[in-house]
Amino acid sequence: MKKLNIIRFIKLLCAFCFAICITSCESRVDLFHTLNEAPKICISEGIRDFSDSLQSIDLIIRHGEEKIVYFDYEDDFLGSESEVTYSVLNIQGTQDYISYELYPESGRLVLKDNLPTATLLDKIVKMTIIIYVNDYYGDKGEAVINLLSCDNEPPVPSIKLDLIKDMEYMISSDKTTDPDGDTIVAYEYLIDGTIDYDRSSYEVENPNSISPNPGMAASEGTYIISTPLTSVKHAFQTAGTHIIAVRAKDALGLWSKWNTVVVNL
Repeated sequence: MKKLNIIRFIKLLCAFCFAICITSCESRVDLFHTLNEAPKICISEGIRDFSDSLQSIDLIIRHGEEKIVYFDYEDDFLGSESEVTYSVLNIQGTQDYISYELYPESGRLVLKDNLPTATLLDKIVKMTIIIYVNDYYGDKGEAVINLLSCDNEPPVPSIKLDLIKDMEYMISSDKTTDPDGDTIVAYEYLIDGTIDYDRSSYEVENPNSISPNPGMAASEGTYIISTPLTSVKHAFQTAGTHIIAVRAKDALGLWSKWNTVVVNL
Protein backbone atom coordinates (compact mmCIF):
# COMPACT_ATOMS: atom_id res chain seq x y z
CA MET A 1 0.00 0.00 0.00
CA LYS A 2 2.86 2.43 0.82
CA LYS A 3 4.44 4.28 -2.11
CA LEU A 4 7.48 6.29 -1.05
CA ASN A 5 8.44 9.21 -3.23
CA ILE A 6 12.22 9.10 -3.75
CA ILE A 7 12.62 12.85 -3.41
CA ARG A 8 10.69 12.92 -0.14
CA PHE A 9 12.75 9.96 1.01
CA ILE A 10 16.03 11.81 0.40
CA LYS A 11 14.77 14.98 2.10
CA LEU A 12 13.51 13.05 5.08
CA LEU A 13 16.75 11.08 5.35
CA CYS A 14 18.76 14.30 5.36
CA ALA A 15 16.46 15.71 8.02
CA PHE A 16 17.02 12.60 10.14
CA CYS A 17 20.79 12.95 9.91
CA PHE A 18 20.68 16.65 10.70
CA ALA A 19 18.33 16.13 13.62
CA ILE A 20 20.45 13.37 15.11
CA CYS A 21 23.49 15.59 15.03
CA ILE A 22 22.14 18.76 16.61
CA THR A 23 18.93 18.05 18.54
CA SER A 24 17.71 16.13 21.53
CA CYS A 25 15.44 13.09 21.20
CA GLU A 26 12.28 15.07 22.04
CA SER A 27 13.21 17.83 19.65
CA ARG A 28 13.82 15.31 16.89
CA VAL A 29 10.27 14.00 17.18
CA ASP A 30 8.92 17.55 16.93
CA LEU A 31 11.08 18.22 13.90
CA PHE A 32 9.99 15.04 12.13
CA HIS A 33 6.35 15.90 12.82
CA THR A 34 6.88 19.37 11.36
CA LEU A 35 8.43 17.88 8.23
CA ASN A 36 5.75 15.22 7.94
CA GLU A 37 3.03 15.57 5.30
CA ALA A 38 -0.43 14.10 5.72
CA PRO A 39 -1.10 10.92 3.74
CA LYS A 40 -2.70 11.37 0.33
CA ILE A 41 -5.49 8.94 -0.57
CA CYS A 42 -6.51 8.09 -4.12
CA ILE A 43 -9.78 6.30 -4.89
CA SER A 44 -11.24 4.49 -7.87
CA GLU A 45 -14.63 2.90 -8.57
CA GLY A 46 -14.85 -0.70 -9.75
CA ILE A 47 -11.22 -1.19 -10.80
CA ARG A 48 -7.90 -0.65 -9.06
CA ASP A 49 -6.66 2.24 -11.20
CA PHE A 50 -5.21 5.32 -9.52
CA SER A 51 -3.63 6.92 -12.58
CA ASP A 52 -5.96 9.92 -12.24
CA SER A 53 -5.08 10.41 -8.53
CA LEU A 54 -8.73 11.10 -7.69
CA GLN A 55 -9.46 12.14 -4.12
CA SER A 56 -13.16 12.69 -4.72
CA ILE A 57 -15.66 10.77 -6.84
CA ASP A 58 -19.38 10.93 -7.58
CA LEU A 59 -20.96 7.50 -7.25
CA ILE A 60 -24.47 6.38 -8.20
CA ILE A 61 -25.81 3.25 -6.51
CA ARG A 62 -29.30 1.88 -7.05
CA HIS A 63 -31.51 0.25 -4.46
CA GLY A 64 -30.37 -3.33 -3.89
CA GLU A 65 -27.01 -2.77 -5.61
CA GLU A 66 -23.47 -3.32 -4.33
CA LYS A 67 -20.39 -1.40 -5.45
CA ILE A 68 -16.68 -1.52 -4.64
CA VAL A 69 -14.42 1.50 -4.22
CA TYR A 70 -10.66 0.85 -4.20
CA PHE A 71 -8.19 3.12 -2.45
CA ASP A 72 -4.46 3.53 -1.99
CA TYR A 73 -2.33 6.13 -0.26
CA GLU A 74 1.06 7.81 -0.31
CA ASP A 75 2.85 8.61 2.92
CA ASP A 76 6.29 10.07 3.54
CA PHE A 77 6.77 8.53 6.99
CA LEU A 78 9.07 5.52 7.06
CA GLY A 79 7.03 3.56 9.58
CA SER A 80 5.25 0.25 9.27
CA GLU A 81 1.77 -0.47 7.92
CA SER A 82 0.55 -1.08 11.49
CA GLU A 83 1.13 2.61 12.26
CA VAL A 84 -1.53 3.68 9.76
CA THR A 85 -5.19 3.59 10.81
CA TYR A 86 -8.36 3.84 8.72
CA SER A 87 -11.88 5.01 9.44
CA VAL A 88 -15.08 5.80 7.55
CA LEU A 89 -17.56 8.60 8.20
CA ASN A 90 -21.06 8.65 6.74
CA ILE A 91 -22.74 12.05 6.75
CA GLN A 92 -25.76 13.77 5.19
CA GLY A 93 -27.65 10.50 5.04
CA THR A 94 -29.08 7.61 6.99
CA GLN A 95 -26.63 4.80 7.59
CA ASP A 96 -29.44 2.21 7.70
CA TYR A 97 -29.89 2.64 3.95
CA ILE A 98 -26.26 2.22 3.02
CA SER A 99 -24.02 -0.35 4.67
CA TYR A 100 -20.28 -0.53 4.13
CA GLU A 101 -17.39 -2.81 4.94
CA LEU A 102 -13.82 -1.46 4.99
CA TYR A 103 -10.96 -3.82 4.10
CA PRO A 104 -7.73 -1.84 4.75
CA GLU A 105 -5.32 -4.65 3.86
CA SER A 106 -6.74 -5.01 0.35
CA GLY A 107 -7.65 -1.34 -0.02
CA ARG A 108 -11.37 -1.91 -0.60
CA LEU A 109 -14.57 -0.27 0.56
CA VAL A 110 -17.69 -2.33 -0.25
CA LEU A 111 -20.92 -0.31 -0.36
CA LYS A 112 -24.37 -1.89 -0.35
CA ASP A 113 -27.71 -0.15 -0.80
CA ASN A 114 -30.08 -2.03 1.50
CA LEU A 115 -33.20 -0.16 0.47
CA PRO A 116 -35.29 -2.58 -1.64
CA THR A 117 -37.76 0.06 -2.75
CA ALA A 118 -38.32 3.77 -2.39
CA THR A 119 -42.10 3.68 -2.09
CA LEU A 120 -42.03 5.08 1.44
CA LEU A 121 -39.17 7.49 0.85
CA ASP A 122 -37.85 9.94 -1.66
CA LYS A 123 -36.58 8.06 -4.68
CA ILE A 124 -33.18 9.72 -4.31
CA VAL A 125 -31.05 9.55 -1.18
CA LYS A 126 -27.90 11.69 -1.09
CA MET A 127 -25.01 11.28 1.30
CA THR A 128 -21.28 11.74 1.63
CA ILE A 129 -18.89 8.99 2.67
CA ILE A 130 -15.37 9.94 3.73
CA ILE A 131 -12.42 7.56 4.04
CA TYR A 132 -9.75 8.72 6.48
CA VAL A 133 -6.13 7.61 6.80
CA ASN A 134 -4.19 8.62 9.92
CA ASP A 135 -0.42 8.25 9.91
CA TYR A 136 2.01 7.71 12.76
CA TYR A 137 1.85 11.36 13.82
CA GLY A 138 -1.93 11.53 13.66
CA ASP A 139 -1.93 13.61 10.50
CA LYS A 140 -5.03 12.83 8.49
CA GLY A 141 -5.68 12.37 4.77
CA GLU A 142 -9.14 11.91 3.35
CA ALA A 143 -11.01 10.85 0.22
CA VAL A 144 -14.63 11.78 -0.43
CA ILE A 145 -17.39 9.73 -2.07
CA ASN A 146 -20.45 11.76 -3.03
CA LEU A 147 -23.09 9.05 -3.09
CA LEU A 148 -26.42 9.20 -4.87
CA SER A 149 -28.79 6.34 -4.08
CA CYS A 150 -31.71 6.06 -6.50
CA ASP A 151 -34.51 3.70 -7.38
CA ASN A 152 -34.12 0.64 -9.60
CA GLU A 153 -36.50 0.48 -12.56
CA PRO A 154 -38.10 -2.90 -13.40
CA PRO A 155 -37.61 -4.71 -16.71
CA VAL A 156 -40.10 -4.29 -19.56
CA PRO A 157 -41.02 -7.82 -20.74
CA SER A 158 -41.84 -8.53 -24.38
CA ILE A 159 -44.01 -11.25 -25.93
CA LYS A 160 -43.84 -12.66 -29.44
CA LEU A 161 -45.60 -15.73 -30.89
CA ASP A 162 -44.27 -17.76 -33.82
CA LEU A 163 -46.13 -20.73 -35.26
CA ILE A 164 -44.14 -23.96 -35.35
CA LYS A 165 -46.82 -26.31 -36.67
CA ASP A 166 -50.51 -27.02 -36.16
CA MET A 167 -51.34 -25.51 -32.74
CA GLU A 168 -47.75 -25.45 -31.44
CA TYR A 169 -46.17 -22.03 -30.95
CA MET A 170 -42.88 -20.56 -29.82
CA ILE A 171 -43.41 -17.90 -27.16
CA SER A 172 -40.42 -15.52 -27.10
CA SER A 173 -39.41 -12.73 -24.73
CA ASP A 174 -35.93 -12.05 -26.12
CA LYS A 175 -36.79 -8.40 -26.80
CA THR A 176 -37.25 -7.71 -23.08
CA THR A 177 -35.42 -4.54 -22.03
CA ASP A 178 -34.35 -2.91 -18.78
CA PRO A 179 -34.37 0.90 -18.37
CA ASP A 180 -31.25 0.75 -16.18
CA GLY A 181 -29.38 -1.57 -18.53
CA ASP A 182 -29.41 -4.44 -16.01
CA THR A 183 -29.06 -8.02 -17.16
CA ILE A 184 -32.31 -9.99 -17.27
CA VAL A 185 -31.71 -13.12 -15.21
CA ALA A 186 -35.10 -14.87 -15.14
CA TYR A 187 -38.50 -15.06 -16.83
CA GLU A 188 -41.88 -16.51 -15.90
CA TYR A 189 -44.47 -17.56 -18.47
CA LEU A 190 -48.19 -17.99 -17.83
CA ILE A 191 -50.57 -19.47 -20.37
CA ASP A 192 -54.32 -19.40 -19.74
CA GLY A 193 -53.79 -19.00 -16.00
CA THR A 194 -54.72 -16.51 -13.30
CA ILE A 195 -52.43 -13.63 -12.37
CA ASP A 196 -52.42 -13.29 -8.58
CA TYR A 197 -49.63 -10.72 -8.11
CA ASP A 198 -49.16 -7.98 -10.70
CA ARG A 199 -46.77 -5.34 -9.30
CA SER A 200 -43.07 -4.76 -9.86
CA SER A 201 -41.42 -5.88 -6.63
CA TYR A 202 -38.42 -7.59 -5.08
CA GLU A 203 -38.66 -11.11 -3.74
CA VAL A 204 -39.42 -11.35 -0.02
CA GLU A 205 -37.86 -13.61 2.60
CA ASN A 206 -41.10 -14.80 4.19
CA PRO A 207 -43.67 -14.85 1.38
CA ASN A 208 -47.38 -15.45 1.77
CA SER A 209 -49.23 -17.72 -0.63
CA ILE A 210 -49.38 -14.77 -3.05
CA SER A 211 -46.18 -12.78 -3.49
CA PRO A 212 -43.66 -11.61 -6.11
CA ASN A 213 -41.56 -14.71 -5.44
CA PRO A 214 -41.08 -17.32 -8.21
CA GLY A 215 -44.05 -19.60 -8.53
CA MET A 216 -46.28 -17.48 -6.31
CA ALA A 217 -47.35 -14.66 -8.61
CA ALA A 218 -49.90 -16.73 -10.57
CA SER A 219 -51.93 -19.93 -10.45
CA GLU A 220 -53.73 -22.44 -12.67
CA GLY A 221 -53.07 -22.80 -16.39
CA THR A 222 -49.53 -23.51 -17.58
CA TYR A 223 -47.09 -21.69 -15.28
CA ILE A 224 -43.39 -21.89 -16.20
CA ILE A 225 -41.49 -20.77 -13.13
CA SER A 226 -38.30 -18.65 -13.00
CA THR A 227 -36.37 -19.82 -16.04
CA PRO A 228 -33.45 -18.15 -17.84
CA LEU A 229 -34.99 -19.21 -21.18
CA THR A 230 -35.99 -16.36 -23.46
CA SER A 231 -38.37 -18.61 -25.39
CA VAL A 232 -40.56 -21.63 -24.64
CA LYS A 233 -42.72 -23.93 -26.76
CA HIS A 234 -46.38 -24.50 -26.05
CA ALA A 235 -48.94 -26.66 -27.86
CA PHE A 236 -52.45 -25.26 -27.48
CA GLN A 237 -55.09 -27.95 -27.22
CA THR A 238 -58.06 -25.96 -28.49
CA ALA A 239 -58.73 -23.14 -30.93
CA GLY A 240 -60.21 -19.90 -29.67
CA THR A 241 -59.06 -17.13 -27.31
CA HIS A 242 -55.96 -17.64 -25.19
CA ILE A 243 -54.16 -15.37 -22.74
CA ILE A 244 -50.36 -15.35 -22.52
CA ALA A 245 -48.39 -13.42 -19.88
CA VAL A 246 -44.66 -12.93 -19.26
CA ARG A 247 -42.73 -11.22 -16.50
CA ALA A 248 -38.97 -10.74 -16.02
CA LYS A 249 -36.44 -10.24 -13.22
CA ASP A 250 -33.31 -8.07 -13.39
CA ALA A 251 -29.89 -8.77 -11.88
CA LEU A 252 -30.79 -6.86 -8.72
CA GLY A 253 -33.73 -9.17 -8.05
CA LEU A 254 -36.57 -6.86 -9.13
CA TRP A 255 -39.50 -8.57 -10.88
CA SER A 256 -41.53 -6.67 -13.45
CA LYS A 257 -45.28 -6.56 -13.78
CA TRP A 258 -46.84 -9.14 -16.10
CA ASN A 259 -47.08 -8.25 -19.77
CA THR A 260 -50.23 -9.85 -21.16
CA VAL A 261 -51.46 -10.49 -24.69
CA VAL A 262 -54.71 -12.01 -25.89
CA VAL A 263 -54.53 -14.15 -29.03
CA ASN A 264 -57.19 -15.83 -31.11
CA LEU A 265 -56.13 -19.13 -32.67
